[in-house]
Amino acid sequence: MPKTIDVRAVQGILYGVYKAIHEIAGASAPAIMRRAAPDILAELHELGVDFTGVNSIEKLEDQLRDTMVKSGTCDNMSFKLQGNELRADITNCSFYPLTMALRDKGIPPFGCPFAALTVAVSEKNLGKKARVKHLAPTEGGKPGDTTLIVELHDK
Repeated sequence: MPKTIDVRAVQGILYGVYKAIHEIAGASAPAIMRRAAPDILAELHELGVDFTGVNSIEKLEDQLRDTMVKSGTCDNMSFKLQGNELRADITNCSFYPLTMALRDKGIPPFGCPFAALTVAVSEKNLGKKARVKHLAPTEGGKPGDTTLIVELHDK
């Protein structure tokens, strides 16, 4: 199996999948991604990406950042918890061009792997109910910089 994958190929595949999901589900498209999140987490575990030791926001930040940076999907990721909102600042997201291409077609961001994993790990390991509140390019940031805000509540 190759050690690296051309990001353009992944973007092309995801573009088609996300566009089709949005065309079929419309405003319910984020619910489909939310439903897929635990399956993404489970499949990553089968592939050797282990989030089982994540039992705090700090460990979530460390593990998710390390996983995403090592896989080449971003340059950095940092979390900040303010009340019940967990803000993730993602630097140079490799999915940014995909997000912009979908946005140009009127499709809002809903298929973010960072969001899916943050929600899935927060719910499975931290015992929280998680909901994506905001996902967009960082205002005033460089192309590729993305802000994700996830609301966390006790179950």
